[in-house]
Amino acid sequence: MEGAVFYWFTWIAWTITTFLMKKTKERVYLSIFLLVLIYASTYTLHIDRFSMNGTLLMLALISYAYIGMQTAKDMMYCMFVSILLSLVYLGLYVIIINDPIWVMFSYHFFMALPVSLLSILMVKSIRTRLSVLISALIHGEVMYTIFMLDMHPMYVSGSFIFLNVVGVASGIVFVWTMYETFISKLKMKVDRPLKHVKEGIH
Repeated sequence: MEGAVFYWFTWIAWTITTFLMKKTKERVYLSIFLLVLIYASTYTLHIDRFSMNGTLLMLALISYAYIGMQTAKDMMYCMFVSILLSLVYLGLYVIIINDPIWVMFSYHFFMALPVSLLSILMVKSIRTRLSVLISALIHGEVMYTIFMLDMHPMYVSGSFIFLNVVGVASGIVFVWTMYETFISKLKMKVDRPLKHVKEGIH
């Protein structure tokens, strides 16, 4: 099934937002947005020679909207990181074209891992990480599509192959951020009694 990885990650995310998150407006908006992403993936938009999956457009709108809500300084930094990661993503495409042996195990993992790890290293909060990561993948995908128009005029930007990469990359960022949160809370619980013990000694 085309886009199986994307659908798998999206339905998992929808399950989390719908049944595990606190009952807030944010939960409702996220759940609806994830369903819209799934629905939009069945549509392709055509602009002259350029073809684009509907989900790519929806992802672009939401990631740009969140980045645009940041302060001017933070927005400039997010844009810088996004451009940097998009060049990394485009570079991975070049590696695959010239030496396909690199993807003998998993194309999606090969494309997603470097970009997601850099977003984790360079950005702190999960919302900003995902917004920067997704916008970077979109930029890289669009640049690749433009470069390949003459050789592959039927190529659809944001195809299911790309959406699978988005799913894997977002999953890596989410799991790592949850791990960071768990370790931080665990450290606080361990440090709190130790602090009382030290105060008692003094």
